[in-house]
Amino acid sequence: MSDLRHDPINDQWVAIAKNRIQRPMEFVPIEQRRQQLLCPFCKGNEEQTPAAIAHYDENGTPLSDPKAWMVRVVPNKYPSFSRNGSASHPAVSGAGQSEICESNSGYGVQELIIPSPRHITSISELNDQELRLALKVAQDRIADLNSMDGVKHAMLFMNCRFAAGASLGHIHMQLIGSPVVSSHLQNRFDRDQSHRQKHGCSLIESLMNWEIEQSERIVTLTDAFCVVCPFASRSPFQVRIIPRDTRSGYLDLDSQGLAELAQHCRQVVTMLESQIQEPAYNLLLHLDPFAGDRSNWFVELLPRLTKGAGFELGTDIWVNPVPPESAAEQLRS
Repeated sequence: MSDLRHDPINDQWVAIAKNRIQRPMEFVPIEQRRQQLLCPFCKGNEEQTPAAIAHYDENGTPLSDPKAWMVRVVPNKYPSFSRNGSASHPAVSGAGQSEICESNSGYGVQELIIPSPRHITSISELNDQELRLALKVAQDRIADLNSMDGVKHAMLFMNCRFAAGASLGHIHMQLIGSPVVSSHLQNRFDRDQSHRQKHGCSLIESLMNWEIEQSERIVTLTDAFCVVCPFASRSPFQVRIIPRDTRSGYLDLDSQGLAELAQHCRQVVTMLESQIQEPAYNLLLHLDPFAGDRSNWFVELLPRLTKGAGFELGTDIWVNPVPPESAAEQLRS
């Protein structure tokens, strides 16, 4: 029998249906390898991308020499959001603006953070220095977006392997500064504010403390971070990395905090890859809208091991064949 669980962070129902893991073809890799003669993200191929926004050395210092980089930031070649739009002028096409169907110019920012000049295809192949530096560069870029008129939210994410939406094998982070706050983000922010008013702390903090008390879904617990397979995991081996200091935001993390966050990110991916051969996954940094509480943040790993079908698409109730209790136990092992 399935176990129906509610995720208060996303206000979403999830069906934990462990019997479905016995289906034929469950978790068979669907990776479609693409032969690539020239990787634009590898060192020596810098001319294959748009002109870089910034280069950084191994200490996180901006470089004037574009050839001696450890982390490189470039504009997305095919952006969904562009600085060429207007922050104050919604653009419409076709039938024009409507009270029912709104439109926007797509003004914003879409950048790529390339965390290594080496050709690597997973976070597990990065060393701690490379990943810490990439997270530090992300801090700088998010702070820059926060200062831009018309940008209301920043989303940092990594799509690893093609089944997770990656268009290139060489891993890279994407940072999107959006001119709108989606209803999903706004509803999550509103639920958190309501919880704060009632309980005096954030919703993610309450959930983290409850998970620590329960203990069975904890993967790793340190003084600074709680790594957990959430109670209502909507995908197999979903993991959240939650800061235990809920007074500080992602932009406030010092070098030591960034180093530990990088270690946890790499560790959970390594754990996942010890259980599943070459899994596709998305790594997400969840931040509140810029006008919200900057201290409310967490990192999420979402492996792409199952696909939503008719029921999921029609109801937004996701079926997960691996109980998070079992997932946490396997990752710990």
